[in-house]
Amino acid sequence: MPNPQTVRNLFAVIAGRYDLLNHVLSCSIDRLWRRRLVALAAAGGTDLRVVDICSGTGDIALAFRRRTGARVVGVDFSREMISVAQRKAGRPLGGRGIGLVCADALTLPFADGDFDVATMGFGLRNLSDYGRGVAEAARVVRAGGRVLILEFAPPTHRGVLVLYRLYLRFVVPIVGGLLTGSMSAYEHLSDTIAGFLEPREVIGVMKVCGLIDPKAVRLTGGIAYIYSARKRAPAPV
Repeated sequence: MPNPQTVRNLFAVIAGRYDLLNHVLSCSIDRLWRRRLVALAAAGGTDLRVVDICSGTGDIALAFRRRTGARVVGVDFSREMISVAQRKAGRPLGGRGIGLVCADALTLPFADGDFDVATMGFGLRNLSDYGRGVAEAARVVRAGGRVLILEFAPPTHRGVLVLYRLYLRFVVPIVGGLLTGSMSAYEHLSDTIAGFLEPREVIGVMKVCGLIDPKAVRLTGGIAYIYSARKRAPAPV
Protein backbone atom coordinates (compact mmCIF):
# COMPACT_ATOMS: atom_id res chain seq x y z
CA MET A 1 0.00 0.00 0.00
CA PRO A 2 1.18 3.59 -0.63
CA ASN A 3 3.44 5.38 1.83
CA PRO A 4 1.56 8.44 3.20
CA GLN A 5 4.54 10.80 2.97
CA THR A 6 5.22 9.74 -0.62
CA VAL A 7 1.60 10.44 -1.51
CA ARG A 8 1.64 13.81 0.24
CA ASN A 9 4.84 14.83 -1.55
CA LEU A 10 3.65 13.84 -5.02
CA PHE A 11 0.34 15.69 -4.66
CA ALA A 12 2.26 18.77 -3.51
CA VAL A 13 4.15 18.65 -6.82
CA ILE A 14 1.19 18.09 -9.15
CA ALA A 15 -1.58 20.03 -7.36
CA GLY A 16 -1.51 22.97 -9.76
CA ARG A 17 -2.05 20.80 -12.83
CA TYR A 18 -4.01 17.97 -11.23
CA ASP A 19 -7.39 18.94 -12.70
CA LEU A 20 -5.95 19.47 -16.18
CA LEU A 21 -4.29 16.05 -16.18
CA ASN A 22 -7.46 14.35 -14.96
CA HIS A 23 -9.45 15.81 -17.83
CA VAL A 24 -6.78 15.21 -20.47
CA LEU A 25 -5.98 11.62 -19.46
CA SER A 26 -9.65 10.63 -19.16
CA CYS A 27 -10.90 12.69 -22.12
CA SER A 28 -13.06 14.47 -19.50
CA ILE A 29 -14.96 11.27 -18.65
CA ASP A 30 -13.91 11.87 -15.04
CA ARG A 31 -16.36 14.80 -14.95
CA LEU A 32 -19.23 12.47 -15.81
CA TRP A 33 -18.15 9.96 -13.18
CA ARG A 34 -18.14 12.63 -10.46
CA ARG A 35 -21.55 13.92 -11.54
CA ARG A 36 -22.90 10.37 -11.34
CA LEU A 37 -21.50 10.01 -7.83
CA VAL A 38 -23.14 13.25 -6.73
CA ALA A 39 -26.45 12.25 -8.33
CA LEU A 40 -26.43 8.89 -6.51
CA ALA A 41 -25.49 10.50 -3.20
CA ALA A 42 -28.15 13.21 -3.54
CA ALA A 43 -30.87 10.67 -4.30
CA GLY A 44 -31.46 10.36 -0.56
CA GLY A 45 -32.49 14.02 -0.29
CA THR A 46 -31.08 17.47 -0.90
CA ASP A 47 -30.73 18.86 2.64
CA LEU A 48 -27.81 16.60 3.44
CA ARG A 49 -24.69 16.89 5.55
CA VAL A 50 -21.88 15.57 3.34
CA VAL A 51 -18.21 14.92 4.00
CA ASP A 52 -16.05 14.45 0.91
CA ILE A 53 -12.95 12.54 2.02
CA CYS A 54 -9.71 12.75 0.02
CA SER A 55 -11.37 15.75 -1.57
CA GLY A 56 -8.24 16.87 -3.43
CA THR A 57 -8.98 19.99 -5.47
CA GLY A 58 -12.60 19.86 -4.36
CA ASP A 59 -14.38 18.77 -7.55
CA ILE A 60 -16.88 16.50 -5.79
CA ALA A 61 -17.46 18.88 -2.88
CA LEU A 62 -18.04 21.77 -5.28
CA ALA A 63 -20.37 19.66 -7.43
CA PHE A 64 -22.50 19.01 -4.34
CA ARG A 65 -22.67 22.74 -3.62
CA ARG A 66 -23.64 23.58 -7.21
CA ARG A 67 -26.19 20.82 -7.76
CA THR A 68 -27.81 20.26 -4.37
CA GLY A 69 -28.64 22.03 -1.15
CA ALA A 70 -26.14 19.92 0.75
CA ARG A 71 -23.88 21.30 3.43
CA VAL A 72 -20.45 19.99 2.45
CA VAL A 73 -17.06 19.61 4.08
CA GLY A 74 -14.12 18.59 1.90
CA VAL A 75 -11.18 16.90 3.64
CA ASP A 76 -7.68 16.26 2.26
CA PHE A 77 -4.25 15.86 3.86
CA SER A 78 -2.46 17.81 1.11
CA ARG A 79 -2.36 21.53 1.87
CA GLU A 80 -1.47 22.23 -1.75
CA MET A 81 -4.56 20.40 -3.04
CA ILE A 82 -6.77 22.14 -0.47
CA SER A 83 -5.34 25.49 -1.58
CA VAL A 84 -6.42 24.76 -5.15
CA ALA A 85 -9.88 23.81 -3.88
CA GLN A 86 -10.04 27.12 -1.98
CA ARG A 87 -9.33 29.10 -5.11
CA LYS A 88 -11.95 27.16 -7.06
CA ALA A 89 -14.52 27.67 -4.32
CA GLY A 90 -13.82 31.40 -4.31
CA ARG A 91 -14.14 31.67 -0.57
CA PRO A 92 -11.82 31.26 2.44
CA LEU A 93 -11.32 28.08 4.43
CA GLY A 94 -14.49 27.14 6.26
CA GLY A 95 -16.54 29.64 4.27
CA ARG A 96 -20.30 29.46 3.97
CA GLY A 97 -21.62 26.69 1.74
CA ILE A 98 -18.51 24.55 1.74
CA GLY A 99 -15.87 23.85 4.35
CA LEU A 100 -12.35 22.75 3.46
CA VAL A 101 -10.29 20.97 6.08
CA CYS A 102 -6.70 19.74 5.92
CA ALA A 103 -6.77 16.40 7.74
CA ASP A 104 -5.91 12.72 7.34
CA ALA A 105 -8.60 10.39 5.97
CA LEU A 106 -7.51 7.74 8.49
CA THR A 107 -8.13 10.01 11.50
CA LEU A 108 -10.99 12.32 10.57
CA PRO A 109 -11.53 15.25 12.97
CA PHE A 110 -15.28 14.68 13.28
CA ALA A 111 -17.56 13.04 15.82
CA ASP A 112 -19.37 9.78 15.20
CA GLY A 113 -22.48 10.28 13.05
CA ASP A 114 -21.79 13.91 12.11
CA PHE A 115 -22.85 13.42 8.47
CA ASP A 116 -25.60 11.85 6.37
CA VAL A 117 -23.26 10.92 3.50
CA ALA A 118 -19.54 10.30 3.11
CA THR A 119 -17.98 10.28 -0.35
CA MET A 120 -14.48 9.47 -1.56
CA GLY A 121 -13.38 10.00 -5.15
CA PHE A 122 -10.15 8.37 -6.36
CA GLY A 123 -8.71 8.48 -2.86
CA LEU A 124 -9.11 5.00 -1.41
CA ARG A 125 -6.29 3.48 -3.46
CA ASN A 126 -3.88 6.15 -2.14
CA LEU A 127 -4.49 5.29 1.51
CA SER A 128 -2.01 3.23 3.49
CA ASP A 129 -4.87 1.20 5.01
CA TYR A 130 -7.99 0.66 2.86
CA GLY A 131 -10.01 -0.87 5.69
CA ARG A 132 -9.26 1.92 8.12
CA GLY A 133 -10.17 4.51 5.49
CA VAL A 134 -13.57 2.91 4.87
CA ALA A 135 -14.10 2.42 8.60
CA GLU A 136 -13.49 6.13 9.25
CA ALA A 137 -15.94 7.07 6.51
CA ALA A 138 -18.51 4.74 8.10
CA ARG A 139 -17.82 6.12 11.58
CA VAL A 140 -18.63 9.73 10.72
CA VAL A 141 -21.99 9.00 9.04
CA ARG A 142 -25.14 8.48 11.05
CA ALA A 143 -26.94 5.16 11.36
CA GLY A 144 -28.69 4.60 8.04
CA GLY A 145 -26.33 7.07 6.36
CA ARG A 146 -24.39 6.17 3.23
CA VAL A 147 -20.81 5.79 2.10
CA LEU A 148 -20.06 6.17 -1.64
CA ILE A 149 -16.65 5.51 -3.16
CA LEU A 150 -15.60 6.28 -6.74
CA GLU A 151 -12.48 4.36 -7.74
CA PHE A 152 -10.67 2.72 -10.63
CA ALA A 153 -10.84 -1.02 -11.26
CA PRO A 154 -9.15 -3.50 -13.59
CA PRO A 155 -11.33 -4.14 -16.68
CA THR A 156 -12.72 -7.68 -16.88
CA HIS A 157 -12.33 -8.06 -20.67
CA ARG A 158 -8.87 -9.52 -21.32
CA GLY A 159 -8.18 -7.45 -24.48
CA VAL A 160 -9.28 -4.22 -22.80
CA LEU A 161 -7.17 -5.08 -19.74
CA VAL A 162 -4.02 -5.45 -21.86
CA LEU A 163 -4.59 -2.07 -23.54
CA TYR A 164 -5.46 -0.48 -20.21
CA ARG A 165 -2.22 -1.68 -18.61
CA LEU A 166 -0.18 -0.37 -21.55
CA TYR A 167 -1.96 2.98 -21.19
CA LEU A 168 -1.16 3.11 -17.47
CA ARG A 169 2.45 2.04 -17.95
CA PHE A 170 3.39 4.38 -20.79
CA VAL A 171 0.80 7.03 -21.70
CA VAL A 172 -0.11 8.26 -18.21
CA PRO A 173 3.50 8.80 -16.97
CA ILE A 174 4.65 10.40 -20.23
CA VAL A 175 1.73 12.82 -20.54
CA GLY A 176 1.81 13.50 -16.80
CA GLY A 177 5.53 14.21 -16.95
CA LEU A 178 5.18 16.57 -19.91
CA LEU A 179 2.42 18.62 -18.30
CA THR A 180 3.64 18.65 -14.69
CA GLY A 181 7.38 18.01 -14.95
CA SER A 182 7.06 14.96 -12.69
CA MET A 183 6.90 11.67 -14.56
CA SER A 184 7.64 9.81 -11.32
CA ALA A 185 4.45 11.15 -9.70
CA TYR A 186 2.31 9.73 -12.49
CA GLU A 187 4.26 6.48 -12.53
CA HIS A 188 3.32 6.14 -8.88
CA LEU A 189 -0.34 6.98 -9.53
CA SER A 190 -0.42 4.47 -12.39
CA ASP A 191 0.99 1.82 -10.05
CA THR A 192 -1.73 2.52 -7.47
CA ILE A 193 -4.39 2.06 -10.15
CA ALA A 194 -2.85 -1.13 -11.57
CA GLY A 195 -2.42 -2.63 -8.12
CA PHE A 196 -5.78 -1.71 -6.64
CA LEU A 197 -8.53 -4.06 -5.49
CA GLU A 198 -11.09 -5.76 -7.69
CA PRO A 199 -14.73 -4.71 -7.17
CA ARG A 200 -15.58 -7.81 -5.13
CA GLU A 201 -12.69 -6.98 -2.79
CA VAL A 202 -13.86 -3.40 -2.27
CA ILE A 203 -17.33 -4.73 -1.48
CA GLY A 204 -15.69 -7.13 0.98
CA VAL A 205 -13.90 -4.27 2.75
CA MET A 206 -17.19 -2.37 3.07
CA LYS A 207 -18.87 -5.38 4.63
CA VAL A 208 -16.03 -5.93 7.11
CA CYS A 209 -16.42 -2.28 8.15
CA GLY A 210 -20.05 -2.89 9.09
CA LEU A 211 -21.66 -1.38 6.02
CA ILE A 212 -24.71 -3.13 4.58
CA ASP A 213 -26.44 -3.46 1.21
CA PRO A 214 -23.24 -2.75 -0.77
CA LYS A 215 -23.66 -2.11 -4.48
CA ALA A 216 -21.19 -1.56 -7.30
CA VAL A 217 -22.15 0.62 -10.28
CA ARG A 218 -19.98 -0.16 -13.32
CA LEU A 219 -18.68 2.82 -15.29
CA THR A 220 -17.16 3.07 -18.79
CA GLY A 221 -16.54 -0.58 -19.51
CA GLY A 222 -15.54 -1.39 -15.97
CA ILE A 223 -12.47 0.84 -15.65
CA ALA A 224 -14.13 2.58 -12.71
CA TYR A 225 -16.92 1.83 -10.25
CA ILE A 226 -19.07 3.68 -7.77
CA TYR A 227 -19.48 1.62 -4.60
CA SER A 228 -22.29 2.50 -2.22
CA ALA A 229 -23.45 1.04 1.09
CA ARG A 230 -25.38 2.04 4.20
CA LYS A 231 -24.33 2.18 7.83
CA ARG A 232 -26.12 -0.40 9.92
CA ALA A 233 -28.55 0.96 12.48
CA PRO A 234 -27.81 -0.16 16.07
CA ALA A 235 -29.77 -3.14 17.30
CA PRO A 236 -32.72 -2.21 19.55
CA VAL A 237 -32.03 -2.64 23.25
